[in-house]
Parts: sequence; structure tokens; C-alpha cells
Amino acid sequence: MLKKTKLISLILLSGAFVVPAGASAETAPFKQETNISQQNGKVTCVVEDPFGPVIGASVVVKGTTNGNVTDMDGKVVLENLKKGDIIQISYIGYATQEITYTGQPSIPVTLKEDTQALQEVVVVGYGTQKKENLTGAVAAVAGDVLENRPITNVGQGLQGVVPNLNVTMSKGGAPGSSSDFNIRGNNSINGGSPLVLVDNVQMDANLVNPEDIASISVLKDAASAAIYGARAAYGVILITTKKGKSEQKPQISVSASGYWQSPALRMHNINSLEYLEMRDIAAANSGMSSLITPGQLDYVKKYMDGSYKYSEYFDQSQDQSRWIYCGNTDWFNELYKTSFSQQYNVNISGGDSKTTYYGSVGFADQNGILKTADDNYKKFNATLNLSSQLTKWLQVSAKIADNYSTEDHPITNSTAGIDAYGGMLKNDLSPLMPVRFGHTGSLFYIPGAAAINDSNLGIQTSGDYIYKEEGINNYSGQNGNTNPAAVGDLGGYTKYKINDLWLTGAVKITPLEGLVINADYTYNIYSKNASEVQRTFTDYTAVAGTEALYGWTKPSYANYTTNEDYYYAFNAFAEYSKSFLENTHNFKIMAGYNQEKKSNKKYNAKRTNLIVEDIPDLDLATGEQSMSSEDTYWAINGFFFRFNYNYKQRYLLEVNGRYDGSSKFAKDHRYAFFPSVSAAWRISEENFWQPLKGWWNDMKIRGSYGSLGNQVMDDLGNFPYLATYGTNSSYNYLINGSKPVIVKAPGLVAPDFTWETVTQMDFGFDASFLNNRLTGTFDWYRRNTKDMLVAGATLPATLGASVPKSNSADMKTIGWELSLGWNDRLENGFSYWVKGVLSDYQATITKYAGNDAGFYSQSDGDGKYYVGQKIGEIWGYHSNGLFQSDDEAATIDQSELYAGKWGAGDVKYEDLDNDGKITKGEETIYNPGDKSIIGNKTPRYQFGITVGFDYKNFDFEMFWQGTGKRDYMLSGAQFWGFTSQWDVPYTPALDYWTETNTDAYFPRPGWQNGGNRVTSDRYLQSAAYGRLKNLTVGYTIPKNLTTKWGISRLRLYVTGENLLTITPLNDAFDPETLEE
Repeated sequence: MLKKTKLISLILLSGAFVVPAGASAETAPFKQETNISQQNGKVTCVVEDPFGPVIGASVVVKGTTNGNVTDMDGKVVLENLKKGDIIQISYIGYATQEITYTGQPSIPVTLKEDTQALQEVVVVGYGTQKKENLTGAVAAVAGDVLENRPITNVGQGLQGVVPNLNVTMSKGGAPGSSSDFNIRGNNSINGGSPLVLVDNVQMDANLVNPEDIASISVLKDAASAAIYGARAAYGVILITTKKGKSEQKPQISVSASGYWQSPALRMHNINSLEYLEMRDIAAANSGMSSLITPGQLDYVKKYMDGSYKYSEYFDQSQDQSRWIYCGNTDWFNELYKTSFSQQYNVNISGGDSKTTYYGSVGFADQNGILKTADDNYKKFNATLNLSSQLTKWLQVSAKIADNYSTEDHPITNSTAGIDAYGGMLKNDLSPLMPVRFGHTGSLFYIPGAAAINDSNLGIQTSGDYIYKEEGINNYSGQNGNTNPAAVGDLGGYTKYKINDLWLTGAVKITPLEGLVINADYTYNIYSKNASEVQRTFTDYTAVAGTEALYGWTKPSYANYTTNEDYYYAFNAFAEYSKSFLENTHNFKIMAGYNQEKKSNKKYNAKRTNLIVEDIPDLDLATGEQSMSSEDTYWAINGFFFRFNYNYKQRYLLEVNGRYDGSSKFAKDHRYAFFPSVSAAWRISEENFWQPLKGWWNDMKIRGSYGSLGNQVMDDLGNFPYLATYGTNSSYNYLINGSKPVIVKAPGLVAPDFTWETVTQMDFGFDASFLNNRLTGTFDWYRRNTKDMLVAGATLPATLGASVPKSNSADMKTIGWELSLGWNDRLENGFSYWVKGVLSDYQATITKYAGNDAGFYSQSDGDGKYYVGQKIGEIWGYHSNGLFQSDDEAATIDQSELYAGKWGAGDVKYEDLDNDGKITKGEETIYNPGDKSIIGNKTPRYQFGITVGFDYKNFDFEMFWQGTGKRDYMLSGAQFWGFTSQWDVPYTPALDYWTETNTDAYFPRPGWQNGGNRVTSDRYLQSAAYGRLKNLTVGYTIPKNLTTKWGISRLRLYVTGENLLTITPLNDAFDPETLEE
């Protein structure tokens, strides 16, 4: 299948540098001259490992550029040395060594295996662990993956980095777009997402400045996440922010970047001649006569060949007041643009022997790509992290973080073609209509005026009108066509102001060796103010006095919403570690308590008919007014513990448990205990493995099992166990001259309503090869989501109420994930790396009450699932192509899909049940008629690939992300072309059947025969794709130059995002933004 490419032009130029305090004082000319006079030493270094000479090892005088790489014999000669210089020897897969030069003529060096990767400390629940001791499925990402990229939130930088961490962008990519996270695929029918903690406190990751992040840990399995209980059923994302370092001089880091961005997907409507021809064919196929206005086609041809300059004309015999359009507008080009955005970050860090500090400020100014509307996002971040060791046993710390952002978008009006986040293209944007009229004047009624017949001016009247030039280019539309450009410019706005303030205080007590007691308290105040103002504007026509207010933005109104969140969290936990018999038996036990509460208050007020639309005060309006408020909360508390044991770092065991309570359940069902256990065997530490150590350096086998509760039920609110009354403060009946307040009967609630429970087992291994240059991790998992809340068993219609939610459904998700990495350096100093991640999952319903009939459709409110159903199934018909004659179409009965006449160019379907006709049966798994499962829209084989190198101060890295397999059934005019006479097709829809194009992809156009557009394997799309997500080229200015400027490091780079997309998907759709 032909591959398609899509480009986005986005370039970023930036520099980052670190300035140690006092650096400029060390560059006095006299000192430099003295140092040079002493640099007359010479030494030969011979570098070997247990297998012989090491080629390409880096040998350099620390803090200088004086160095080289070893030759074929493992040798390198350094000159201009002075006594006391530190010689640093490093090579991929080996521990870096430092040797002091004392005047010796030669230095033999034996490299040792680098165990740093295994000794690396990984953040886990309420603590840290060495990577080598992990028994659960934990992925760790360093904060540098987020650096040097034009991103405003964490999720953008994590796409494709961690296997089975699925990141989607909300708001259609508009400025201020946030990220949604999913770990390991389908969770519950009722929703659920990973718990995100920033420095051990629940927080929106989108509000964290990416430059402030030190590391990210993703806890995937139940064993690693169980310590967090009720909110961690679908994994945990732990974000740790940067802190100061002790005994470090003040360091200032500054980064600044500017970048240009344009749409990653470019979708263009067909031109006007193609549109008129295709629309008339569709009209004829739908039993209608031509829709072309007499004379319109000639004007269109003249406009397109340049012989007529206006995009509209007036013919009084066809329309008494409006212009008739004859332009040729590409609406994508008219509505979208390339925009410029910028980001700045400054941080300072350091510390002495007792106190450390880290402070940062950041600013991001992101502009949107809408041409005629304000579309902007600004974010300000400030963070201060302080820690002080008051005594040997007492450490206190504090953190203050504030995030303030503003958003400015066009008014949300989907009817008018405006979506504040999704864009402005609408299915009825005719290419004939211009953005603004070509004529800059109007016709005025003057009785007795002579007739006008001016083909160059494009005006024909029978008399009584004169044309008067006014010099005004009014927007087109004429109250009959949508013009998003006009709505975006004149129709109003939606603005947001968000402030998020976090205050944390913590204490760490070490009363005796091995025992650490921690306690912290966090308080958060969050506010979001939304202002939505809709304005009226005039839709102009050809004849003065016939203009009117645009129909879809009236009446004017002002709508104000205030959200206030108050959140607090308290954690207290203690950890005790002890080893026996020279670290043969190693124990660690941790226990603690957690309590959190979040309350939300929301107020809304709206009033229509603004007196002065530029002063949108509610008091300055005369129309209907409405007010509402909401006050709700949730709270949890829990006791937790973790027990770790390992024998000689070889046999590892971990047991976790949490006794959790949630306010979202009734008193008798509020608390539950969630245990987990995991174990690992570092088989590479066994004696029998020693012969393999030369090339297979480390091997660990892991297994885990655990149980968690799910209290995150997106659609059921904070008190789903309570039957609530419905109210209407202005019921639509008049009683005694006024509308009464009514109270509706409450719904039903199941008496045994309780937790959804998630159990998960995981088996995996971690391995490293060839002196740790090649590393790999693999996991297989099965997650069972039990007691999902759905509408229970079918009850008699005489019940008079909806069937209450009950714990009546189960689902299993099975998947796997793989990570591979290669890191090496050649003898000429060329370093390169390749990293790849690959994952897959599928979910299946294993229990579902209330669907005894076996319906497979999820079209109703509660959805209908059946036992054995794979989530994402696509049911449809099998197609045998297109009918090539009316006689052929008459041989098959497809009347259930469309009762009208089928003919040449229509879709031909396969009779699977051999009953002589095409039917949908009862739409059940027992009687599906001629439908069957033709695909699945679950994204499969999601991957990420990073390739990079650095050489002589130059660096390069590119990152690809994508999906290996996904079926998708597209719909709407964006795909089919015409589903009504008002639609406008995009260019891919031009491949439609005609008598001269019988091998076409699409059926003959028309809007009557909906049977051509039902789901079928002929039009099932492959949404697999690969996208060049990021490409960066950088150059680091040599240190011997930057130190003269008082700068320790200065790097310049150019980076691009979303530069190339390879996909077989229809050109009018972006595979990354398709709905699940």
C-alpha cells in the first residue's frame, strides 16, 4: 500500500549554559601563564580489561580538553601534564577510573565492569531501591529526556519512551493541551488512570515544569503499586523534582528557546470545479436535479483561470439580496498558519555541608495555529526546594511551587464550526465561498436606477439598484454558510486563568543506625476561572439593508465559572534496614500512614443579551440568567507496609500491603485490604553462571502478584452509593403565572455496591550483555479487573426506573513489553546509542450481567458487552467490491441496508448466512446476520526508537514513535465526501466510482444511500504509523573557550518535532489523534 508522509515545519534554536559562582575570578592572565609553564609532563597510559587491550577508551585530563582515545594496543600518550593532574579513563560498559599524575612515565590501567547501572537508585513507593534489587515491573526515566525539547508538559516528552506507558494529547493539540496517561492498556469500563505523584503528593503532571524534573518512575504491576492502594489500580507515575547538592558551589542554568510550529496534518478540500461536478453527480444519484446556479459554472471557470477577479457575483434573477459564490478557497490554508512560540527557564542550585537549595523560574508562551482567532497559552512556574540537616539525626525540608497559566481561545461553537481545542475545519465549508468578499462595496436601492449588466464587475440587475464602492472587505457567510474565520475573529472568546499553589513541609529523623522516620504535610490551593463571552456580529449581503446578525452567535452572552480546589495530604512512614553475617541476609521493613482529602467548589453564572458586548458584565445584560453551584469532596486514608529480604543480593523477596478506606463507598463497604508479593532471582550471581559472565553480565528473573482496589470511577461522581434527587428550578410549565421548582424521584442504588478489584500477575527478566553495552527488559502480565460497576441484570419494565449499577462485570487484559538498549564508543571517540521499546496488549470481557441476549453493540448509554468480547472489536460486513452495472445490483437483496434502488457504483456485500439477502440479523453474537468481526481498533505493537551519537562536540539524536497495527473505521464527510448535500469532500474522496472510473475506491457519491457507508472490510483502514517525533542536532562550544567567558558549558542546538509521518491511513486523518 502506498505510504504517505506529512510534514510539520518546526525549528528550535537555543542555548543552555551553567555559570558557577566565581568562575570569572579564576581566569586571571597571570594564573594562566603560570599553569602553562608547569605543563611539561608526559605519560603513557596502557588500558586493558580481563580480555586484553581496550581500543577506543577515553583518556583525558579531568576538567580539560587535553586527551585522546587508546589505539589498537590500548595505548595513549598525554603531554603537557603537571603534577597533581587527575587523569580520567572511561569506556562504555566499564567503571570510570581517576588516577593522579605524580610524574610517573607510564600508567597501567585495568578496567573493571561497570555496575553503576545495577547500583542505580530508583524511586519507588515511599522510598528508593537499587535497580538490582527491584522485584516488580518498574521503569525509570531520567529527567534529561525532557530537556532541549519545545514541550510545555511532561506527557509530550514521554510519548514512546516507556513501553506500555500510553500518552494521548487532549484538546486537539491546541495551546495549553494537556496529556492523559494510561499504563498497560484497557482498565475498567468505568474509567481509571494512573496515579500521578510529584514528590510523593498527588498532582497534575501537566502543571509541572519539565525542566524541574530529576527523574520519573513508572510503577506498572500490582506489586510495585500496591503501596498506594485505592488510587493505584492502574499503575503509578512518580515524578521527582530537582534538589540542590551538598558541598556544591552555586550553579546557574539558563535555557532559552524559540520555535515555529504548523499543523502536522494538512487536509485540503477539493477545488470548486471538482466540487460542482461531484456534487451534481451526488445529487443525481440521490434523485435530485442539478444544484448549480445558472451562470455559476462560467463564473467559477473564469475566476479559476484569472479572467474574473471577484470570488462572488450578483444576479438579481437568481437571488434578490445575496452574492452568489464563485471562488476557489482552500480552507485549510485560510484558517491555519505557522506560529512562533518561546520558552525560558532559569534555575540556581547548590549547598554547603548542611543546607541545599534549588530554585527555578520558567515561562512558556505558546501560540496557536489559528489564523483569525486569538489562540494562546502562557505558563509561569516558580519552584523553591530547601533542605537542611539541623543535627546528625534531624533533617527538615520545605518546598514551594506555584504554577500560573492563562489561555485564550476562540468561542466554543461547534454549530458554527468553531471548537476551542479541536480546530476550525467544518464539513460544510464550500470552496466556492471566500473568507472575505472580493467586492468592497454594496448595492443600494434607488428607485428608477438603470439596469446593470457588467460582467467584469459581476453584477446584473433589472433596475432600481446602484453599486456604491465602500472600501470594506466584509466577511462572507450571508447567514446561510458557516464562516469559521469570521466567528473566530468576531464571535467571542473563551479565557482561562489557572493558579496552582503547593506548600510542603517535611521532616526526616534518624534516631539510630538503620532507622529512618519520615513525615510530610502538603497543602494545595487550586483555582480556575473561566470566562466565555459570545458576541453578535453582522453578516453582510450584496444589498445594503438586507444584512442581519449572524445566526449562530446570537444572542450574546457572558458565562463565568469559578473552580476552587483545596487539597491536603499527610504521610508518615518509617523504614528500618538491617544486614546480618556480612550482608548475607539483608532486611528492610517500612510501615506508614497516609491521609488525603480534596474538596471542590464550583460556581457558574450566565446571562444573555449583553447591552455593551465589549463590557461583558452580568449587570449589563437584559436576557435570561442562570446560576449553579457545586460543593463536593473525596477523602482516603490507609495504613501500608513493605517488607524486603534478599540473600546475598541473589534471592529477592518483597511483600506489600495496604489497608485502604475511601469516602466514595458506603460505611460498611469503605475499607479493604490489598496485598501483593514479588520475588526475583539474580541467576547471574550463581556460581554456574560464571563462565557466561564474559558476555552475559547480568540476568534477573522476576515474578509478582497483587490485588488493588479501584475507586476512580469517572462518570459516577464522589458519592455513587447515594441515591440523589434530581431538581429543576425552572420547570417548563406555568403554574399561577410562574415556572415551578420540581424534584424528581431518585435513582436506585445496589445495596452491595463496593470496590472494583484489580489483580495482576507479572513475569519478567532484566539482562545485560557485552560489558553492559546491551541491556534488555521483558515483562508479560495479566490484569483481571473484577466487579466492574455496570447496569445489573435486566429487570421488568414495570420497575419504573433505570437498572441500578452493580458489581456485575469482569475483564482481563493480557500484554507484554520489551525494552532494548545498545550503548557503545568506537576507538576514534565516536559514541552512539540505540534504544527501543515495544509493547502490546488486548482486553477481553470475562463476565457481564444484563446482556443475556448477547448484543455486541455499545451504542446505548451503558453499553452492551458480552462474555468473550475483545475490547475494540469492529463488527461489519464483508464487501465484494462495487457493482459494475444496475443489472448486477438487482441480483442481490440489500434493502435492509437501504430501501431505495441499488445500482452501478454502489457497494456490494457478501451474503455470509446464505439466506439470499444482506441483513444485520438481531445484532447479537447468536444472530449477527451477515455481519462479523472484521477488525479491532486497539492500538497494537506500540513502539519507540531512539538513535543518537556524539563526536567531537557535535551531537545528534532522533526519536521515532508509532503503532504497528491498528484497525479503524473512519466516518463522516471528512472520509466519505458527501453524507448530505451541504458537505464538502477532501481530496482523497475524489477517487469515486463513475462509468469512466470503474476501479475506484469510493462508491458513487450520494447522500441518500446510507448503505454504502456502513462499516465494512472494504473501507476498514489501517491506522498503523511511524512518526519522527523529535530530531535534534547540537554543538557544544569547546570548554577552553567558554571558561574564558565565565561559562562552564554552552550548547547550541536545532530541534524539530513531528517532522515526518509514515502511514497508510487516509490523508484527511491523523493516526495519532484518532479516538480510542
